[in-house]
Amino acid sequence: MIKFLNKHSRRLRHALLIGGPLVGLLLFLVLPERLVQGGIRLATPYILGALAALIASRAGVLNLAIEGKMLLGAFIGVVVLYKTGLDPVVGVMAAVIMGGLLGLVFAILYLRIRINLIILALALNLFVANATVFFLRVSFGAFGTLADPSIHSLPILTIPIISGIPILAERLSGYNAIVYLSWFMVLFMWLLLYRTRFGRHVRAVGENREAAETVGINVTLVQTFALTLSGMLAGLAGSFLSLGVLSQFLENMTAGRGWIAITVSLFALEQPVGAFFTALFFGFSEALSLGLQNTGDTKLSPALVALVLALPQIATIGALVLVALRIRAAELLKRRNFAAQFGQELANLRRGVVVGGQD
Repeated sequence: MIKFLNKHSRRLRHALLIGGPLVGLLLFLVLPERLVQGGIRLATPYILGALAALIASRAGVLNLAIEGKMLLGAFIGVVVLYKTGLDPVVGVMAAVIMGGLLGLVFAILYLRIRINLIILALALNLFVANATVFFLRVSFGAFGTLADPSIHSLPILTIPIISGIPILAERLSGYNAIVYLSWFMVLFMWLLLYRTRFGRHVRAVGENREAAETVGINVTLVQTFALTLSGMLAGLAGSFLSLGVLSQFLENMTAGRGWIAITVSLFALEQPVGAFFTALFFGFSEALSLGLQNTGDTKLSPALVALVLALPQIATIGALVLVALRIRAAELLKRRNFAAQFGQELANLRRGVVVGGQD
């Protein structure tokens, strides 16, 4: 198996890059319109969260605080509208700014004060989760939910270009601005990483920190910027949950989506386009689960219903298993290649010694 992967790794990668979008396009055209729309909406926080995890990981930092930053963005967006009654766009902007500030604080605590990365991320997630509950009760007198008529959700947008096309109009038009912004951010992240000087610095820092420092790259500055941008993306993802879907804040409304976003990033090999299609898969899985859960008159067996309802969790566990197998296979391939190369060098050395002795 390892030999096969080593021999055909490039072909397999190209097959996945071509086959994945083709399968996604087929499902996009075949699946019911309601399921497609629900899957696209539910995939939006995964897309933004995966990009947030991706940019930090590319800079050499495993950002496990995506969950807390998403929850903070969801809370701040609703609070700003509740206090001011302004346009929902203002709430989204506030969520993005607060997510970026939290990312900056995270960077300072990790890079300057040298707090353990895992402990810092878990502490931040727990702090945000408990702080939102505290302020809900103390500042607003709410228990579990903050809702008010002054809190408006983002308006639905219609794309004029595709509104007249029968199939695309029902599937690609009629979402709020954050959905379309998440698609744009995939392209932006790809351009940032692969077509800019800063992107080259980010990838250099993530691949070899010491080598990047040797050539004069300010590693701390690069990682600080990456973590700040990561926080902004996570805050945007959180604002989608509270202002793009419900127009209210619910206690712990992220419900583990930040952790799933990290899984999406790892499964997609930290590639923006791959993260987009992987997030769509998770979104469609969740949409199918919710659709079946809301259908009372289903003819499916209870066991099959339970299996479909657990699709998001099953997809997450399956993705983690595949990531672990891929990492293990890469390690075995490196060891095997090193052993073969070392054995060849020993054989060449022995032949040289024998020839030298004969001479």
